[in-house]
Amino acid sequence: MKGLVLALAVGNVVLAALNGHCPPLGPVLPAPTNPTRQESVRSAVATITNVFQNITADLHSTGISIAVKSIHESEPLLELHHTPAILNTTGTTSINSQTVYRLGSISKIFAVLSLLQQKHVRMDFPITGYVPELLQLKGETPEVNDINTVRWDEVTLGALASHMSGIGADLVNDLSSVPIDWTQVGLPKLNDSSKNGCAGVLGLPPCNRTQFFRDFGKRHPVYAPFTNPVYSNVASVILGFAVEAITNMTYDNYVKQSVFTPLSMTNTTIFNGPENNAWGFIPVNETWWGATLGYEDIAGGFYSNTVDLLSFGTGILKHSLLPAATTRKWLKPVSSTSSTGLLLGGPWEIHRASTVTKDQRLIEFYCKAGNLNTYNNMLCLVPDYGLVITILSGGPESSAGLVDTALTKVVRALLPAIEDAGKAETRPRFVGTYDDAGTNSSLALALDGGDDAPGLAVRSLVVRGVDVIENYARYAALSNSPKDQTVRVRLYPTNLDAAGGRRTAWRAVFDVGSPEQLAEQDAGAFWPDASCHTWGSMDRLTYGFRSMDEFVFELDAQGEATGVDLRTFRVGLRREG
Repeated sequence: MKGLVLALAVGNVVLAALNGHCPPLGPVLPAPTNPTRQESVRSAVATITNVFQNITADLHSTGISIAVKSIHESEPLLELHHTPAILNTTGTTSINSQTVYRLGSISKIFAVLSLLQQKHVRMDFPITGYVPELLQLKGETPEVNDINTVRWDEVTLGALASHMSGIGADLVNDLSSVPIDWTQVGLPKLNDSSKNGCAGVLGLPPCNRTQFFRDFGKRHPVYAPFTNPVYSNVASVILGFAVEAITNMTYDNYVKQSVFTPLSMTNTTIFNGPENNAWGFIPVNETWWGATLGYEDIAGGFYSNTVDLLSFGTGILKHSLLPAATTRKWLKPVSSTSSTGLLLGGPWEIHRASTVTKDQRLIEFYCKAGNLNTYNNMLCLVPDYGLVITILSGGPESSAGLVDTALTKVVRALLPAIEDAGKAETRPRFVGTYDDAGTNSSLALALDGGDDAPGLAVRSLVVRGVDVIENYARYAALSNSPKDQTVRVRLYPTNLDAAGGRRTAWRAVFDVGSPEQLAEQDAGAFWPDASCHTWGSMDRLTYGFRSMDEFVFELDAQGEATGVDLRTFRVGLRREG
């Protein structure tokens, strides 16, 4: 029976990473600093260019722009634009990196960022401390209960940022605003008090703040706060109101001063389009260009272009707008969803995949989609590699599906190449033999061309004549783990440096068990990747306050390793050659 289980495990279980390795979540090698120099990246760009031409062949009235930039390089490594044959002559006749599109809900990032910039404000503060009018909202009837009324004193800034507030999704988007006889499809005739009378389109005026507080109390909650994520445009609007209360500035002035100006985002606007319509791509028969949603522009009304969005994403990943620790916290999940591949942040839509690189490890993409009428867009940050991806599109053939397809094509072609570029840069910096003849100690690190596993391979580790890997089980004196299993060791970078970057800390992961044994363990559990628990095993084996998995490299002025400090063994090794 055991043999049958093992056969099934090996045949059907997807291990945490290639051959059962379990790297820490995040980068497994330093991100490449010059990816465009690598042939693998240039080849991937050529492949994507061909795919782009195939995708756009049928886009007769739809424009699209795709770009990817490494934060370590000054220019994009990929930039593609398609100008359709059928154009609205009011807008541009040639799409390029300066062409402005409507962003839709990518706009939501800016309200959250603006709050994170306020050092005295915490995201777990109640929203009512900044927008007390919410406590005075009136419902359709005098009846107040949990079904009809939001418990605003339980709604925090963070809940609104991450769609965890439980409040209604929208106020502007109401079928009653569309001039159709809805009674023909079974809906009742409404009186004026049941209509908001504003929208910014369809001949209706834009909605203002007064109308918001007059009407939003009539919307019922979907859940109690912090129950389940429910996408909400209104949540971003309320956060914008909070920004105004905290900064004593209008929302647009604050964002211009604190985000647009520092990042030179000269073609990004909020409540109005660009000064000249010819700067923008305006699809044929597009009715939302130039239209304002009033207060809801905070959630979805921004205009921007490829250049500015690349600058924005780069600014986030390079900590230009927030302290590094605040940015790291921001780029983390807040809630799960019913999709195993999607987590939510504030307001990130975090796509998770273990199928895009050869090492098969889990990678997170911090994205925000934006959809407004015929405009469909995407901004994605890939912290593991320091990448910013932008997709902007508009027109009758545009859709969220088109953007998702384009993003998938780019990621599947480019990320394996970026991974290869990282390996190509890492080999001369770290791979080789390190030794100290005086203590009979040595370390051999490898990153062979056919080695697709994550991180650096530790081929051998000998200290004072003792084979550390062979004797690894003997160090586990405080553990009841099996002592006769295969041990494989990989090294992974941390983000800890010293001496002006001349010393850098890495951590070793001792993967205990063969791929077959780990697959059997995974098959025996009801949750995936049951054998992968590096997060709980790191820094466990210590001796004299120092961890056995800590390796600190000494670097020269070119960033190449000259030696390594085996911290727990208190032995320093010099790199040969």
